[in-house]
Amino acid sequence: MSEGTVLIVEDSVIIRRLIRDQVRKLGYEPREAENGAEALKDMRVKHPDCVILDLMMPVMSGPELLEIMQNDPVMREVPVIVVTALSDMDKIVYCIEHGAADYMPKPFRAQVLRARLSACIDRKKSHDREIALQRQLEQQNAHLEERVKEQVKQITAAQLGTIFAMCKLAESRDFDTGEHLERVREFCSVLATAMRKRPNPEEEPLTGEFLENIRIAAPLHDIGKVAVSDLILQKPGKLTVEEFEMMKKHTTIGYNLLADVDHLHPDNNFIRMGMEIALAHHEKWDGTGYPNGLAGYGIPVSARIMALADVYDALSHQRCYKPALSHEESMTIIGEGRAKHFDPYLTDLFFDLQDKLLDIAVQFDGKPEVMPRIVKPAAV
Repeated sequence: MSEGTVLIVEDSVIIRRLIRDQVRKLGYEPREAENGAEALKDMRVKHPDCVILDLMMPVMSGPELLEIMQNDPVMREVPVIVVTALSDMDKIVYCIEHGAADYMPKPFRAQVLRARLSACIDRKKSHDREIALQRQLEQQNAHLEERVKEQVKQITAAQLGTIFAMCKLAESRDFDTGEHLERVREFCSVLATAMRKRPNPEEEPLTGEFLENIRIAAPLHDIGKVAVSDLILQKPGKLTVEEFEMMKKHTTIGYNLLADVDHLHPDNNFIRMGMEIALAHHEKWDGTGYPNGLAGYGIPVSARIMALADVYDALSHQRCYKPALSHEESMTIIGEGRAKHFDPYLTDLFFDLQDKLLDIAVQFDGKPEVMPRIVKPAAV
């Protein structure tokens, strides 16, 4: 079995045959080329383990071939032994500086050839083993990464299911909410998608990650209601000042609950968006909302999106303290809140999405009756 393949590039037939015989005696498989161009054609078919290269040749010289090899990401790894007369020392130095691994002066002894070839081919084989091992490790890492991603997907799905179940539990204590979480999630999703397609010039465009996160985070908006008394949640009449103050605390309670989750499991972007929404979805554009009196673009965009979705759903569906309003009545109130309660740019988008809003209502309420679309309010 051959110890390796050696390409002999030499224009002299006599010298080429002498080197070939020595290479074969040393246990290597020789291949021959009479100039650089022929050698290049040979190497493009199969790379040798070493090249013995004469410098002065017709068609393509040794230095020209060496330059081409060094500019090729695979051929540059093939060691080159330059063979030339000692009078060509400047050329030898040039070749060494430009990638040649070693040199042999003419005439050379068999022992010198053996030592040079053995050292170069051993280095080449060692390098090839390292590359093969690196590729194997990369493949293993890629496989492990895929397995981890799959496991993370499974864990995330379980976590999301648990979180959504908690949200549904909080919602179930508030009678008449029906499929509120599902509708609000869809309302937020279509509004955010529309905003990504038609960005507000005053803000950074939304990302695909934002769209994914708001769909997951939207059901978290009222999770703080788990700590609000049933007497308040289910009261059929108007809340007293004290009761309303207790109700308002669901924003900070929800934020703190999610902050605890974020502390235990950091780097979940949808949890952080859930914190934003839970805390700020009752803030108003004009600064009269709660809990912190934020105004305008100081309110996170996720919370501004939720404010429209949540209010529209509350208006258009029955609650223990009020009957359901029609789509037209609900949109009229939304329009009146433009630039007061709601972000004016998002409000205009919301009006443009009326068909989709009604489709969502039909999907989750099963009421396919036609409802009138109303005209977008004039800019304030």
